[in-house]
Amino acid sequence: MNHTSYLFFDCECANCFDGEGKICSLGYVLTDDEFNIIEKEDVVINPKCEFDWYILSPKNKCQLAYSKDYFRIQPDFAAYYKDIKKLFTTGNRKTFGFAVDGDVSFVNTACERAGVDYIQFAAMDIKPALENEYKEKMKLAEWCDYLKIDVSGFKAHRSVDDAEMTMLCCKALCEKLGITGDELYAKMHDNVYSWEYMLDVMEDRRIKKEFKAKIEKMVNKKNPFPSKSVITGKQVEIDRNIMHDPEFAYEIVKKIYDHGGFIVNKLNNNGYFIIQSHIPSNVRQKYESRNNKVLTLDELDEVL
Repeated sequence: MNHTSYLFFDCECANCFDGEGKICSLGYVLTDDEFNIIEKEDVVINPKCEFDWYILSPKNKCQLAYSKDYFRIQPDFAAYYKDIKKLFTTGNRKTFGFAVDGDVSFVNTACERAGVDYIQFAAMDIKPALENEYKEKMKLAEWCDYLKIDVSGFKAHRSVDDAEMTMLCCKALCEKLGITGDELYAKMHDNVYSWEYMLDVMEDRRIKKEFKAKIEKMVNKKNPFPSKSVITGKQVEIDRNIMHDPEFAYEIVKKIYDHGGFIVNKLNNNGYFIIQSHIPSNVRQKYESRNNKVLTLDELDEVL
């Protein structure tokens, strides 16, 4: 009988500049379907990038498990790729992690940086499963303490130790619910993150970042050749509810900039505050008390 094996993994990153984590360690614990450990390892990786100074600072409570020099002498991700791919894709295997959506995206980024094919896998996040059952929100080490799991010999943020803590929390949860890891995986399938799904998330983040950068170029800048309108030369603040969607906000910001509006983050007096459709009356009064005009997007179109 082809029993399921369970893979628990965790990644640490040298930096997350530009919103992309660069893996410097990938720890894993492989178990059978009764949570007996088959093997475990901390795969330490040369990230081939600079380290975020803060994660190596003594002031940082989340210290990496190894020194920068130790990371530097290790093989890079490409050297481990075949073994890591086999680890994630072999046989009847279910993969778990804690706040695992980030870890899945880190593996995607590592594949991109190494110029290799994406590893086609999915992983279930046990974090919301724990939160759903116990109605609490905690970090991984705090969950271990809450569940009375002895982790005295573990080091937080050593990837293999975090992976084992994840496994022990998962095991404790399954025992409480009286179910197997397979049944937990099926029960919490909405919290399973595939490599494809995280690619879409990463692409969405990239697009948002691009539009945020475009918007930033127009903030506190005057168009030297604007189309004349009632907002020409006036300060204009856009409600943060509009700015939450940078792609949508960009078209509005550009329209205001093209008509001579001076985009600001905080409006003073005698300007315009742009809202989508409705704001509480007290907010409207606050802006209008400073001789500002509040316009909905439809009203903005009418005056331009």
